[in-house]
Amino acid sequence: MEIDLFNTFQDDAGKKGIVFYYSGGLSQNVIATMGDILKQRLDNNDAKGSVTKKLFSSFIEMVQNALHYSPLVPDSSFEKIGAVAVGKRDEHFYIICGNLVDKKYVSRITEKIELVNSMTRDEVKLAYRTQLKNENHNADEVSKGAGLGFLTLARDSISAIEYSFKDVPGYEHEYSELHLKTIF
Repeated sequence: MEIDLFNTFQDDAGKKGIVFYYSGGLSQNVIATMGDILKQRLDNNDAKGSVTKKLFSSFIEMVQNALHYSPLVPDSSFEKIGAVAVGKRDEHFYIICGNLVDKKYVSRITEKIELVNSMTRDEVKLAYRTQLKNENHNADEVSKGAGLGFLTLARDSISAIEYSFKDVPGYEHEYSELHLKTIF
């Protein structure tokens, strides 16, 4: 990267209110370090306690999902990769997370997000509590968790979960890039 491009990147990030950005390999250690840095940055940006708690919960959910569900791509040194940005616009913080997903799961992910987005806040809370009590998590062979991910994002966000899929050059038939955005 040319030094002028880096300056442009920094200027653009500042203008767009980016308070934290990471792109690269993911591991539990990387996520823990990102969490520590994010907490400090939120403190420096006067985030309120309730917003910090919700934002941090959703941040961890998003990057954990990227770690658990991203495929190992041969060209990436066989590591799981993802990107995450936390920013502030006006009075609200936002998180945008991106990671690769197997193309075969795009419709499944879309259905799950659309279902959660169609729920009222009370319905999300009820579905969340119901799923917490569900002990049959292993019935879903694709999901590695308790099925709370999108419900957590919807519970904590002040608006619907925004999402998009983008083809991955060179892997158009195998992978899509999933982007998620939530606002607090």
